[in-house]
Amino acid sequence: MSSTTVKHQTKTYGPKIYTQNGQTYKLTATVRYDDECGNGHNSFAITGEQYYRAGNGRWVEDSFGCLHEEITEQFPELAPHVKWHGVSSDGPMHYIANTVYYADEHGPTMAWVYFDDKANAITKQVMKYCSIEKAHDMCLIPSKTFNSGAGYRLEKDQETAKARNLDHARASAVWPDATDEDLTAPGLEARLQARLPQLMLEFRQAVESLGLTY
Repeated sequence: MSSTTVKHQTKTYGPKIYTQNGQTYKLTATVRYDDECGNGHNSFAITGEQYYRAGNGRWVEDSFGCLHEEITEQFPELAPHVKWHGVSSDGPMHYIANTVYYADEHGPTMAWVYFDDKANAITKQVMKYCSIEKAHDMCLIPSKTFNSGAGYRLEKDQETAKARNLDHARASAVWPDATDEDLTAPGLEARLQARLPQLMLEFRQAVESLGLTY
C-alpha cells in the first residue's frame, strides 16, 4: 500500500470568525499530507492559526499549532481526522514503542543505599544510587560484617515508578475504542502488528476523502 511522496500538499479551511467569552477570533485550519520535512515519507498533520480582534479592530496573533479543540469545534468536518495527526505513510509515529510505553506500569526501578551506624551517630550516609537489584545485593551483606546496630539499607526512589496512561496509549495506537484489556493484556505488540494493515487502509481512505493524494 505505497504512498506517493509529495513535497507540498495542503488544504485550507476558513478563516472562520467566531466569538467566545466576549472575544472575537479568526481561525484557519490547515490539513497537510506531504514530505515538507524532506525525510522521505509523507506525514499527516492538522494545525491551526488563530488571531483575536483587538480593541482597534486589528487582528493580533493569538495561538498556532495543534489547536485541535478549537479546530474540531469550528470545523466539525475535520473532527474524525484529528486522530490521524502525526501518522505518516510508514504508520503512526513510534507506533509500537509509544503505545507499549504508555500502556506499561511498574514500581520503582532505582534506589538509594544508605549506611547507618548508630554507635557512631552515622545516619543516612549515602553509599550508592543504583538499580533496585543492586541495592538489594548490597543490603544482603551479613550483619556480622558491621558493628552492632550498623549496616546498609535501601530506600526506593518513588520517582522512578511509572503509572499507565491508557488515553495516551490509545492516541499513540490510533485506537480510540481500545478497551483497557486490549492495552494491558499480554501480547500487546502482536495485537498492534495485527491491526496495522487495516489501520493504514483506513488512513489512506481518510487522506483521499479530503481530496489529497495518498
